[in-house]
Amino acid sequence: MATKSERIEFAQTALDAYIHAEGADRRWVGGVPACDVVDLITDLLLLAKAKGHDPCSVLSRAKRHLEAEASERC
Repeated sequence: MATKSERIEFAQTALDAYIHAEGADRRWVGGVPACDVVDLITDLLLLAKAKGHDPCSVLSRAKRHLEAEASERC
């Protein structure tokens, strides 16, 4: 299983690929605009729905995972 740091790197790679595929040039120096993260999450939820999954359930599960892994409440 990948470490938390490795999974953050995977997420960055996915976000970079998403931004590139979208043709966007919105990268900030030293970071990523929050809107790009929201756009990717939204599109992943649309994909989940298209594959027959309830996006709200996916989002709820992701929230629980984040709270457990980040040790803070959303």
